[in-house]
Amino acid sequence: MKKTKNAKLLFFSVVILVFILNVIQGGLTELLPDEAYYWVYSQHMDWGFFDHPPLVAVWISISEFLFSNEIGVRFFSAISFSFLLYIVWKTIDHPKKEEYTWLFLLIILSTALLNVYGFITTPDTPLMLFVALFLYAYKEYLSKKSLSSYLLLAISVAGMMYSKYQGILIVFFVVLSNLRMVRDPRLWLTALLALVLYLPHLYWQWANDFPSFRYHLQERVSNRTYKFEHTLMHFVNMIAIIGLTFPIIYKAFFKNIRTKDTYNRGLNFIIFGFLLFFFFSSFRGRVQAQWIVPISIPLILITYNYLTDREKARKWFVRLAFINIAIMLIARVLMFAEGIVPVKLNTHGNEAWALELQSDTPGQEKIFINSYQNTATYWYYTGEKAYYMKNFTGRNNHFVLLQENEDLSAKQAALVSRIRLDHTDFGTHIRGKDSVFTTVVNDYKDLSQIEIQFTDEEIVLKKNTPNSFDVEITNHFNRTISPTEFEVSIGFIKARKKEKHILKALLQTKSTTIAPGETIKGIITFNTEEIPNPEIFTTLGIGMTNSNKIDIIRVSKLHKYLLKD
Repeated sequence: MKKTKNAKLLFFSVVILVFILNVIQGGLTELLPDEAYYWVYSQHMDWGFFDHPPLVAVWISISEFLFSNEIGVRFFSAISFSFLLYIVWKTIDHPKKEEYTWLFLLIILSTALLNVYGFITTPDTPLMLFVALFLYAYKEYLSKKSLSSYLLLAISVAGMMYSKYQGILIVFFVVLSNLRMVRDPRLWLTALLALVLYLPHLYWQWANDFPSFRYHLQERVSNRTYKFEHTLMHFVNMIAIIGLTFPIIYKAFFKNIRTKDTYNRGLNFIIFGFLLFFFFSSFRGRVQAQWIVPISIPLILITYNYLTDREKARKWFVRLAFINIAIMLIARVLMFAEGIVPVKLNTHGNEAWALELQSDTPGQEKIFINSYQNTATYWYYTGEKAYYMKNFTGRNNHFVLLQENEDLSAKQAALVSRIRLDHTDFGTHIRGKDSVFTTVVNDYKDLSQIEIQFTDEEIVLKKNTPNSFDVEITNHFNRTISPTEFEVSIGFIKARKKEKHILKALLQTKSTTIAPGETIKGIITFNTEEIPNPEIFTTLGIGMTNSNKIDIIRVSKLHKYLLKD
């Protein structure tokens, strides 16, 4: 009894201390640019967003209801991380659990990337909480099959899917590890309940033409070729999410492979499944460390059971863990204490550059080119709404949905780019070698709500001759436009880098005006004498501009094409 009481005292004392440290860290550290982007989500609450499901915005909304400034984005993350610690601790049923409470705390608090979600708010923050809840519910299901275990499974599955789409991988790999689950009719009812809980998000996707699914499954990888460094980075990420303790933690995992225990088999499948899935994903493009961070919790559970019975390995782990924690603490200080070292981090200087740019562009509409992160950062730190515009190589994001059918035309607009252009008026330093460059445009006429699409999906070009294609021009503005207001071009995009080769084109239509919401037919013609190498520039699209001070923006989707003699 005394041992149990001491274990609880140690556990809750450390959890409270970690919570306090996370709150202090969250309040002192400037927002990451991605956090500012998710803050924009929270200003327009909905059942879904372009890149992610809505739970990250819920986390921020709760925080903002209680506090202001940066802690008003992160406070609930500190709370949810504390719950995560408790849930993972509850999941462990080792007979020496009370004796080795300190070991559990050392393992989980030295796991590098996981601890970040105690003081920053990204979609991975709620995801990790619900991964922990799912693994606890699954253990309860295996041992009791109680009503509460089925309800917790449904809630945790819906929670994972409302956090991040890769949550479905957790469910898939656990079911794959224990196919007998499909014979349980109550689990089918559990799956149905999870689906019912998830229906509002699915309806949002349907109502908005499935933007998230199209982006993640098509747009994100439509112009990618294999690069070895992407695969190499996947293996680096496997180490980075753990830290210096990785040799012992992965050794514990490999020692666990032959287990006959159903629960541990599920943990193994999650780890192997994620590592293999994102290994193959690296063939299609860049992979990020946070994509595999859900394996941290299965690794923690496996490592705890492994180390409690192995004194020699435990001693080595303790040494490495304390070094790891020391490095993590130094890194956390550097995140908010700018100037201690010459290295500039993404949490340095964001408020300063935003306020400087605001001071230099009074009364001008701020339109950021190809940077949703800078758009969101400026908006958050100045309180002045900013807008996003993609040029030919930019990607869609949630600003595209927010600005749907919105006309950004203005008497004076400040177009802010990450690269210096010939017509740049001035630059604003961000950090290190990063700056933004502003071009002031008088009588700015927005083109972002004009769409021109090829009528045929198959694009076949003939060399050294004029090529003509039927197109459809759609006006999504609430004002009438004329095809003579803009010039069109064809842009060819490099497969491996976001570089473009532009050819001037001629757009012919029978109509002189296009009414709001109207679609007219036309013909676009261009010469292929200067066409780039199609093996390097693998896709093409249609672009337009109406001023030499405004970069060409892409108004069509990208197409693969064939070049024939």
